[in-house]
Amino acid sequence: MEKRPVRPRDLRTTILSWYGVLCLSVVAFFLFSITLSHPVPDGMFEKSDGSLIPIGDFNPVELGPFPKCHPRFGEHSSGDTWVKNDEIGPKNGELEADFVYPVGHPKNVAWMKKREEKIQQNKLNFNSLHPSLHLLLLAVSVVYLGCYHSVWLYSKPHPQLDKEDVEKDEDVNQSAIQDGDAYMFPVMGSAVLFGLFVVYKYLDSDWIKFLFSAYVVIMCVNGLGINLGQFIAVYLNSRGLGKFKTIVTIPYFDVPVTWVDVVAYVLSIPLGLFYIQTKNWVANNVMGLSFCVLGLKHIGISSYKTGVIMLCGLFFYDVFWVFGSKSVFGSNVMVTVATGVEAPIKLMFPREQDGCGNMMFSMLGLGDMVVPGIFISLLAKWDISRPDANDSFMYLHVTMIVYTLSLVTTVLIMIVFNHAQPALLYIVPYIIVGSFSVAVFKRQVSALLGFIVEDTMISVEAEAEEDKKSK
Repeated sequence: MEKRPVRPRDLRTTILSWYGVLCLSVVAFFLFSITLSHPVPDGMFEKSDGSLIPIGDFNPVELGPFPKCHPRFGEHSSGDTWVKNDEIGPKNGELEADFVYPVGHPKNVAWMKKREEKIQQNKLNFNSLHPSLHLLLLAVSVVYLGCYHSVWLYSKPHPQLDKEDVEKDEDVNQSAIQDGDAYMFPVMGSAVLFGLFVVYKYLDSDWIKFLFSAYVVIMCVNGLGINLGQFIAVYLNSRGLGKFKTIVTIPYFDVPVTWVDVVAYVLSIPLGLFYIQTKNWVANNVMGLSFCVLGLKHIGISSYKTGVIMLCGLFFYDVFWVFGSKSVFGSNVMVTVATGVEAPIKLMFPREQDGCGNMMFSMLGLGDMVVPGIFISLLAKWDISRPDANDSFMYLHVTMIVYTLSLVTTVLIMIVFNHAQPALLYIVPYIIVGSFSVAVFKRQVSALLGFIVEDTMISVEAEAEEDKKSK
């Protein structure tokens, strides 16, 4: 097993502080969202100026397509008949720009122009910007927390000052993505994304959707349980729960269960059940954030080169599925999946209510935090491993600054063009150039490229297999 650096002395305090920041952010934005929500009486529609009209008086010429609370939602009038919006469009090679969409259709030119004018008028007020502030704070907090906790698991306890940490090295494992895995990331990601697109666009099976959502929720609940246990471990200055007595060992998986694990899952399982019943956005974010932290702690990359390969591949993956997929498949695949999947695969940021009283949300995919996060966590491990590590976490801090700037760039372009953006289009060049610039400035390019992180999961499994053979 590789020789690992000793744990930085202030790391425990830093991790607990970032847990606090993340929890306070979730609570603060939840309380703020309450001020955005107010009931709209049944049978009424609230216009943008706050006035109420009977839903039967809704005028599509003035107000656009029928809202969800209107009995004709998803339709428009065509003389004496009603036509579904998705049943009309350009045919026989006709260009989209040449097709005239009728009044009441979401793509009606007059309505789109009026909607764009409204967006431009409200572009820079607080109500339009607060979802972006919410996004920035949560994304930066979860990546910082995940990177620091990853370093906690990676580093060794001090032999004299951390004697209470009785966890064995092989009990706290982290995977490390290799070059071959990095090349396959975009391929596997594309296969999963397109499979979900087919299910949600064409099959429209409620059972398949429910099973997939339930599977994701179960994974997130499990992650939340693990994170709660590991939070207690950090609080007690330990990497794991080895100091607690094992109540039972799960058969086949050989996983020890302590009373801390039991308490953690007793707290996390009700949240998962609550989400399945309500699809509440706060429960969604709690589970999504927890899943991100878990991934950042236990999934890493083996080297800087591997990270660059992974980021560049996912850069083209993100750009194609957001910008190029519509011309190939007739729909924006990424947006279709992100808005259609009712599972904690993205963070949701409340913007405002629609006229029916339903909250509208901005979204950020978990991959836009996990993918750059595992690259940045490698830099954090390099920070405590390099010979001149006295300037605490310089690579981490600089790369986090440029990561934040990349998110700001994404948000600004989204606001200006009013169009979904592939966040990795901006994140990838920012963090590669930013991190490499630090290495050039410190004359550590060769050392950084030569830094290797061992995959302890593989090594432990190999050791276990050897033990079985020897017995």
